[in-house]
Amino acid sequence: MIKIFFIQIKKIIPLHTKNHLKSITMKRTFLLLLMGLAISYGCTTNTVHPKDTVADFNLIPNYDFENWISGRNEWLLPGWTTNNTTSDLTAAEVAPDSSNVYHGYYAMKLSNFYFKAYARAETKFPVHVHPLSLQAYVKCNLAPSDTVSIQIKLFYKGKETDNGAWYGTKSIDNYKQINIPISQHSALADTAMIEIRGGDHATNNQRGKGSEFWVDYLSFLLTK
Repeated sequence: MIKIFFIQIKKIIPLHTKNHLKSITMKRTFLLLLMGLAISYGCTTNTVHPKDTVADFNLIPNYDFENWISGRNEWLLPGWTTNNTTSDLTAAEVAPDSSNVYHGYYAMKLSNFYFKAYARAETKFPVHVHPLSLQAYVKCNLAPSDTVSIQIKLFYKGKETDNGAWYGTKSIDNYKQINIPISQHSALADTAMIEIRGGDHATNNQRGKGSEFWVDYLSFLLTK
């Protein structure tokens, strides 16, 4: 009896009503597709960096060098240790720079003001994947025969398993992206350490004429 009732109802629905319902269904489907495209487009254009995922950056503390604390006599970089607190700041310094940036409001500037003095910044943090490489944007103004560097080391259960390094031996006037391949001897990693060093030379051994090194926007490349 129930089947007959529904069949009868279906039969007496006017044709124009059916067409109207079909039209409403098509319109709703079209609107849902448009909303999906809009959401997808918004997610793509609003990411911090189109070529990477946010997770790639979040692995590295303070990867964009936007957060700084002004200490009593020196700058502190949250998530990193520097030799600002142990070195003579008239010889070398790690500090924020708002006038030479690749991304955001600040870059990290490592300056040495005297011969054989160098600025250094280091961070050590947990990771849940084994990255393929470390990427950064850099520029530098080097004294003759000087070198600046970025090194990455991976550890598993306290033992170093893989590493990579980049050395800059010539001045770089404008920011350029560097890619530092990380060896793949082990598939496992639970800790990473990044060390950044400024140069330690001064032009003609003159105080205040030392090398300058800017670093900005660190990221890991996790997949090819």
